[in-house]
Amino acid sequence: MSPAALFAVGVLVTLSWGAGLSLLVYGAILDGRDEARRKAEEAARAGRPRVVRRPQPTPDNPSTEDDGYPAAA
Repeated sequence: MSPAALFAVGVLVTLSWGAGLSLLVYGAILDGRDEARRKAEEAARAGRPRVVRRPQPTPDNPSTEDDGYPAAA
């Protein structure tokens, strides 16, 4: 392989590696912007009361019989 061809292959590999890395960096920048927007929305919603449904508490003894033995499953 001639030195010029080897140099050209090296340049192509470097450019493709740089393009892939730049896409990762750009994605991280966009993710940071999205996170800042979500935090701002959460802060705006913090002033409003949230309605949360909580499950009903279960009784300590779920048996309906009062003979001292738990009900069969």
